[in-house]
Amino acid sequence: MRTRAVFALLAALWLVALATVSAQADEAWVITSFHSDIRIATDSSLSISEDIRVDFGSLQKHGIFRTIPTRYRYDDTHDRYYDLTVQSVTDGSRPVPYTTSVVEDNEVIKIGDANVTVSGAQRYVIAYKVVGAMNSFADHDELFWNVDGGLWPVSKQSVTAGVTMPAGSFREAGCYEGRQGSREGCTVTGLNNFFTYSSTRELGSGEQMSIV
Repeated sequence: MRTRAVFALLAALWLVALATVSAQADEAWVITSFHSDIRIATDSSLSISEDIRVDFGSLQKHGIFRTIPTRYRYDDTHDRYYDLTVQSVTDGSRPVPYTTSVVEDNEVIKIGDANVTVSGAQRYVIAYKVVGAMNSFADHDELFWNVDGGLWPVSKQSVTAGVTMPAGSFREAGCYEGRQGSREGCTVTGLNNFFTYSSTRELGSGEQMSIV
């Protein structure tokens, strides 16, 4: 009986290890670059275009999932909700099939053709509009935005963003990278009403670049 128990335990451990390796192999791809172009309108809405370059290597994939949180904790008694509308998804020139759904507090954009697999380098350009993202104070408005999001299962080799705002509205800018709450700085430069932000290193799964 003891011998059978040992064999059963070893078999169970082997199956767990096999499942883990399979899951890791399935995510053996990388985001080579993630660029977000953010335009702040006078009504405080955001028009965002994300240019996401990935390399699937030899994997056969249908596409990617872009998961964007639409609910954040605001204070001890309030949460903030964003109204997000996806306008288009392309490969830079041609439309790419996509569907959207709300999963818990996230807008999930499922990108790709269910009947077609792709491999190697791929490009996805997502355009969407966000209402309700600006923080309003007595003397100014503030944008705090997680550019790429920390919900990707793979790393991002480079993350950049460009932010255009109404003329005369800029006061100061900041940039942070790492896991949620990190104060690790990234690069920000700008003049007048246009600013650029850049990560300083590869961002792993669970890490993101946040701008303010």
